Amino acid sequence: MKLLSFAIASVCLFLSTAAVADPDDIVFSTYSDDGERQIDFHIGAIRQSGQATQSASTIGFGYGLTDYWFSEFYVGWARSGSDNTEFDSAALQNTFRLTNGQYPIDVGLYTEIEYEADRTQGYQVTVGPLFQGDIGLTRWNFNLLFQRNYLADFSNTMQLGYQWQVKHHWNFPVDFGLQGFGDVGTWNHWAPHDQQSHRLGPALFGSIHLGEERELKYNAGLLFDVSDGQSATTFRAQAIYVF
Repeated sequence: MKLLSFAIASVCLFLSTAAVADPDDIVFSTYSDDGERQIDFHIGAIRQSGQATQSASTIGFGYGLTDYWFSEFYVGWARSGSDNTEFDSAALQNTFRLTNGQYPIDVGLYTEIEYEADRTQGYQVTVGPLFQGDIGLTRWNFNLLFQRNYLADFSNTMQLGYQWQVKHHWNFPVDFGLQGFGDVGTWNHWAPHDQQSHRLGPALFGSIHLGEERELKYNAGLLFDVSDGQSATTFRAQAIYVF
């Protein structure tokens, strides 16, 4: 419980543009393996009635500095409709594992500092607690993310988003589950429901062992907007090469 209180207190230290989820967002995990290296690639596209398709892609390199600290640097690109794909951002993210199986729920802390290509946006800081647990063969994740732009050319307040995932292990080559992402507005004064964003849908998960401690992990999801009736559909996918 002390570790859980520490996670919440750490978030509060950062609390002081509405947060809009990117189409290639991923669900963060509390894991960290000392010495593990990985190349992480994820893509996504969102189609919404009456608007141009928004797509994004990200590639990063991550390293397990310790059993409780994983760090990754990545760069991202974005595209709107038929426009050219352009550099969007670069970021350093860190995941800290605060518990390691001694409690029914594992707790982690996520931090990210993102350099925006649009310099009027300043630097985007994201921080929040990560929760993970197992019920039989089912693993669940639930994360709260607080986000704000600093040194921006406009005034903005801390925004609150969330992400969750449920994955059940089956006797198949892939596992199936559900994923969800959302943004509710200002962290201490949520926006009206029709101004919030909530997406959820089915997802699949799998891995291919390549030998010599090498592995290719993948997951993909098809998400549907359930908040404002605008018929938005998001496809997202992630591939991780572990070596």
